[in-house]
Formats: sequence, structure tokens, C-alpha cells
Amino acid sequence: MADTETLCFDMYGTLCDTSSVTGALAAELDASDALVSRIDETWRAKQLQYSYQSALMEAYQPFWDVTADALDYALAQWGVAADDATREAILASYEHLDPYPDAVDTLTRLSEAGHTVTVLSNGNPGMLETLAENAGLAPHLDDVISADEVSTFKPNPAVYENAAARTDTPIADCRLVSGNAWDVAGAGNAGMATAWVDRANDPFERIGVEPSLTVDGLAGVADELA
Repeated sequence: MADTETLCFDMYGTLCDTSSVTGALAAELDASDALVSRIDETWRAKQLQYSYQSALMEAYQPFWDVTADALDYALAQWGVAADDATREAILASYEHLDPYPDAVDTLTRLSEAGHTVTVLSNGNPGMLETLAENAGLAPHLDDVISADEVSTFKPNPAVYENAAARTDTPIADCRLVSGNAWDVAGAGNAGMATAWVDRANDPFERIGVEPSLTVDGLAGVADELA
């Protein structure tokens, strides 16, 4: 690896907390805390599942549409009705996710150390740019790279290869930073170095390449690389 790297941060579940949508769910729905938690879990699980399915079926649709379809499934699964205005208000929460407390400081430290700091995410460009601004991350990023550019989703190697090409960096000198083990496994398979942010102390995936670096929070990435 070079002394400085192109660092490709996943957005959802890495820089920003996807569970912060529970605030919008609670505000918009007549539902108990327990039901809100179940809807949140189903929504995220289906969002990921639908991204895998659309990639495998070669039936790409932007991540905003995937997210909307997953929300509709989650509401139907738990028998919760929502009119169009309520649904749109809940969906908008994906543009206002909370950044993890150590996100800005980590990006700042790594940038000051000479690394190129980017986002590499399944989100389509509009989603990512809006969220990066709202979460206060945009001033600390050199670029925002979307899987939309190759019309598929992680962990397809094309997504990681495109990030290397976009940043004019050999893929071996790029490092994916992600809180999603399947994403880390996919990036490693594509030839990237990786850093897994294992906040829950989970076991790693059994398929794909194991992480080059494992930390328990974003600050650990800066501690190791800055």
C-alpha cells in the first residue's frame, strides 16, 4: 500500500446511522415503540435485499426507488397504513440521517494526514449529496461516488472498480471503510484494502475476503491510518 490511500467510506451504516429513521417513523405513524423498531428493521433488511435482487436480476433501479419499495413492504408486513404525505415524510428521513458522533472528526483527521477521502455508496447521487450536506459531512469529502454510475449495487466488483477509476487510483491503493461486513467482503474480493467498522462485535462473513483492518468505531480508522 502507498503511504497515503484513497479512502472510500460507505455512507449508510458507516458514516450515518440508518436507525435514526425511527424518529420519523415514530412521528408519522400511530405505532408503539416496539412496532416502530420492527418496521425499521424490516425496512433496512428489505432495502439491502432488494438491492441484491435488482443487481442479480440485472433490473437496476436507483437506490431511492429501492428504499421506497422496501418501506412499502415494511409497512405492509406490519399492517400499518400510510397515506402519500406520510410515506413521503418517512422516506425523506433518508436525507436526514444522523452522522455517527466520530464521523466528522475521523474524516478531518484522515484528510489532514494526506489521504483522499471519498464516499462510495449504493445511494444514487441526489440522495448522497443531500445527506452529505445535511449531516455536515460534505466539507470534509473530496468526492462522492455512487453505484448508480455503473447501474448496479455493491458488492458487485464493478462498483469498487469504478471508484478506483474515478479517483485515478490503483485499486490496491484504495481502501473501503464500511460498517457492513458484506460490503467489506465484496471490496476485498475486488482487490481493495478494507477497514471493517465492527461496532457490534459481530463475526465476519464466511464468503468474501476478510478485512485488512478491523476497528470498533470510525475513530479507530483514523487512529490506525492517520
